[in-house]
Amino acid sequence: MSGSEIRLVVNADDYGMTPAISRGVVRAHREGIVTSTSVLGNCPDLAGALRSLAEAPKLGVGVHVTLVGGAPVCPAGTVPSLVDSAGLLHATPKTFIKLWMKGVIQQSDVEREIEAQVRRVLDAGIHPDHLDTHHHLGFIPPVGHALEAAARRHGISGIRSAVERPTMAWIAEPRRGLEAGVLAGLSWLLRRRMGTLRHGPQSWGFVEIGQLDEVRILEIIGRLGPGPNELICHPGDEDDSVTAGAESRYHRVDELRALRSPKVRSALDRRGVVLCRWADLV
Repeated sequence: MSGSEIRLVVNADDYGMTPAISRGVVRAHREGIVTSTSVLGNCPDLAGALRSLAEAPKLGVGVHVTLVGGAPVCPAGTVPSLVDSAGLLHATPKTFIKLWMKGVIQQSDVEREIEAQVRRVLDAGIHPDHLDTHHHLGFIPPVGHALEAAARRHGISGIRSAVERPTMAWIAEPRRGLEAGVLAGLSWLLRRRMGTLRHGPQSWGFVEIGQLDEVRILEIIGRLGPGPNELICHPGDEDDSVTAGAESRYHRVDELRALRSPKVRSALDRRGVVLCRWADLV
């Protein structure tokens, strides 16, 4: 591939979180533009989630390492700083970040849990081609360093580590733009300290997380630059339950519809965008 070519990984996060999300990801791959997915590292039914991947043999697969929400893969007593009084991972990224800033989160616990989640997927017969993190906690340098170490140990080729350049969308939606700006700053710090082989493609969709529709995807396609890019998406066959906490704002059915849009496919063709997987970027 030439350096001037626009390459795009369309990666669906949260695979295995629920059967409806897994079905939606596979459908977005078979009928749309999704080329890759990230399996939730602590998903409750890993065997069932991976069985459905048999329907999509060309779909790239990574690990969506989870440090907030659900149960840890490690015994709770071995990662005490990552769990609450019930032995579950802290419920929200805000809680995790506050505890990290206070020095409560222990690097050794982060490393142990990341290794357990990656090993769980490997032991199930899947060799992932990338690592990323639920709620993008991998942009916090200590978590990013632990991801990098796990990737090197297991020969995993990529880590999500770059944020899109600021756009008008960051101003139009100030709260989400602020979140994206903080992630961009952490991304810059992280990439300065990571090995060059770990620099992933420029990732898009942080401001639009859970809100992608046809118009937003078309806007992003128009902003793609030469080289490797990643569009982060969250399709599903059903929208999240109102009891799903922070996830309830994700409009997964709308994203599935947009990812299957003929207009989106035509826009990719007009720009000469090459759809690929993380493994194809190496």
